[in-house]
Amino acid sequence: MTKDLSLELNYKSTQHAAVRTKEYLYNQLFPYIGNKRKLLPLIFEAIEQTNVTEGLFVDFFSGGGIVSRLAKKTGFKVISNDWEPYSFFYNHAYIEQNNYPLFKELGGINKTYNYLNGLEGIHGYISEYYCPWDDSNPDIKKERMFYTHKNGMKIDAIREKIFEWEKTKKINLQEKSILLASFVYSASYVSNTSGVFKGFHNGWGGKTKTALYRILSDIQLIPPVLFNNDKKNKVYQTDAQLLAQELSDKEKISIAYLDPPYNQHPYGSNYHILNTIALWDKPKTNKSILVNGKKLNKSAIRTDWRTKRRSAYNYKNEALFALDKLIQTINSDYILLSYSTDGIMDLKEVLEILATNGKLSMVTKSYKRYRVSTQRMSKKPYNVETVLILDKNKTSSRGIVSKLWDEFVKQDKWLSDKH
Repeated sequence: MTKDLSLELNYKSTQHAAVRTKEYLYNQLFPYIGNKRKLLPLIFEAIEQTNVTEGLFVDFFSGGGIVSRLAKKTGFKVISNDWEPYSFFYNHAYIEQNNYPLFKELGGINKTYNYLNGLEGIHGYISEYYCPWDDSNPDIKKERMFYTHKNGMKIDAIREKIFEWEKTKKINLQEKSILLASFVYSASYVSNTSGVFKGFHNGWGGKTKTALYRILSDIQLIPPVLFNNDKKNKVYQTDAQLLAQELSDKEKISIAYLDPPYNQHPYGSNYHILNTIALWDKPKTNKSILVNGKKLNKSAIRTDWRTKRRSAYNYKNEALFALDKLIQTINSDYILLSYSTDGIMDLKEVLEILATNGKLSMVTKSYKRYRVSTQRMSKKPYNVETVLILDKNKTSSRGIVSKLWDEFVKQDKWLSDKH
């Protein structure tokens, strides 16, 4: 690891804050559940243990894309995949693109961003269904409060203009992705939430008036910071199993990285508004959340995740089977799998699946748990995070599962007490 990269990997909130840092790894990194920004040293340690320094790195569940960014900066050719629409555009900008597109039809990237940021807000889909009418006097019993009405109108104006440019062929996919990457981050930053969109604060910032400095700030798009690794990187939007099958007969993967959801909360519902901004398909919903005295569809969550992007990894009785099938399908030298004690899959069973497919080892470290707020304290204040390292070209030694299990339990007192 170079000295400069080593310094970057040790995340410091003051130095690496997404809203202002120009460092590629953390720039405009939106608050994504399970994002690995604080785990980068551990993941890099796992990469180093493979002794692989070049070749193809495939991030099968890329989400916010920070591990894909790490692989890109480390020198790998990167394939980044996630089937959520917001993730595709976001990572298409940060991973697939090495340099800014020209924005030739619009007079260049600076002129394009200045134009969008200078637009007057319009009343449209977001301001109609996801914002109160009067920011100073919102009706918290009837109106959704994901954004201020002012920001909702600006979101409508900017997204309608991007949609118009796409339809009139004034922007191509590369240019659209750059703009939507900025949009995904900015729309997340000014939201009246704690990071996910399954609900919103009851009033601006909730009872404690948390983060009013960002919630009440004016939304602004800023071009993403790109990094050129001189490789033909590629971003996919598909099911991980289908991607593994597609790639199995093509170029062999040097390192495959897996970080499936692990819990019962689908990302398509957690970040539904970001998907709506990405797709701009304006799904039908009710305006008032109070119907005949009862709350109805309070968060107006899209339902297409149930049919188009239903993940087996959100269901305990399906996740292990899906993982086993994926591990066997991936044609790679190494597989790295991130695992947390918060996961719905039993670690012993995960270890057994991997150990039957090659030589298994791991690196681990304890981390403080994510908290929505200081008022919602957890009985278990930390997780033990691990990266399992599978060498598919070798065979595990006898008893490796018991050995790794015992090593893990020693670090996790909570798990030790359970057993």
